[in-house]
Amino acid sequence: MLLSVGVLRRRDADPETAVVTLTLADELDTAPSRWLGSGVWLACLLLFGAMFNLTLVVAGLKEFIIDDLAGTVTDATLFFSIETIAYILFAPIWGLLSDRLGRRRPFIIIGFALSSLIYFAYGAVQSVSVLLVLRFAQGACSVMGWSLVMAAIVDRVSTSRQGRVMGLMGGSLILGVAIGAPVGGYLTRWLGSRAPLTSAGMLFALLALAAFFLSESKTLRSGIRVQEMITALNAEARLLLPLAFHFVDRLAVGLFVVVFPLYLDSLGASDPAVRGRYLSYFLLPFAFLQYVSGRVSERTGPWPPLLIGSFAYGVLLCFVGYADLLLLAPIMVGLGVLASVMFPPAILLVAELSDSRVRGSAMGGFNLAGSLGFALGPLLGGWAYGSRGFAFAFVVCGVAEVVAVLAALVALRVWGPR
Repeated sequence: MLLSVGVLRRRDADPETAVVTLTLADELDTAPSRWLGSGVWLACLLLFGAMFNLTLVVAGLKEFIIDDLAGTVTDATLFFSIETIAYILFAPIWGLLSDRLGRRRPFIIIGFALSSLIYFAYGAVQSVSVLLVLRFAQGACSVMGWSLVMAAIVDRVSTSRQGRVMGLMGGSLILGVAIGAPVGGYLTRWLGSRAPLTSAGMLFALLALAAFFLSESKTLRSGIRVQEMITALNAEARLLLPLAFHFVDRLAVGLFVVVFPLYLDSLGASDPAVRGRYLSYFLLPFAFLQYVSGRVSERTGPWPPLLIGSFAYGVLLCFVGYADLLLLAPIMVGLGVLASVMFPPAILLVAELSDSRVRGSAMGGFNLAGSLGFALGPLLGGWAYGSRGFAFAFVVCGVAEVVAVLAALVALRVWGPR
């Protein structure tokens, strides 16, 4: 595995002290014999599983909601929108509660276990309205699990090696999203429209069991008052910047969900397999290059890759609506590479700029910003496309990225980098 090869080095603060060599297991503050049980690998597997479940049900939505339950396309859209609303409302609440109690693991176990039960309950649903109520509850439970897994990873990792671990975390998230949809499609074809839902329930149950083996960070402490938490969060204004970047990045993703398939169809790519291939051009480099991006962030600091990557990503987005199918393939690869550059430094900044006592709340805010962007992206995409067509929609998306970079440069000039 990439992370287990060789030794990593760090220098003590005293220049006269000899260089100490540490294995990655030491760096993650876990003994080698229990690293897989309580360290970063297990947490990343939990994130992969949660995101895999997120898209596992996508391919069979038409058969489940429209065919089985006699619902509409709007109902199928609401199935995802309601979950996103639950993320927005509950991600900061679970983060605050976990900070207040000084515990992550119980919330993670409960969140995944309840998600499992609700996914099993989907199999017995015969009404769209009941389905949507359950979906809101399931969104609140699943974000309790995966948002606090992210916080638990940030809790545990030493500052000197945070970048590469943030890259692993991001890669796990995106790889789960990328693989879940095609697997769900095959399950629907072979076993019926409700098979992905039952499979997701089984996987969430396994995730809940696996979460028992996570260990709590030694930096967590209970009893911090809410006023102290608010003060700690307000003490660092720069924390708003990675949240703003995550909002804009997810806004772009939400816009893509609506506009990009329609654009491909307008170019003659009516075959779903072709559309899937073009999405893979983006998703594969996005998933597999994040570890490399995280290591770059350790060397340069998080600001240069975040600002340069976001600016280049925004500029390249502006050209999507002017490309034909031949030119679109390298553009999508380029966007995937640049997207992989942006996520690890953004989440690394959340780790660096947030007080250790309120990391759960900071991560909840980070996921709130992303979920809000994803919820608004389709609305922006629909408006932009309806106003002036495909090219304008992608330009609006790209300009939003560029504006975020310019605003961040102004803010950093006023506040100074940390």
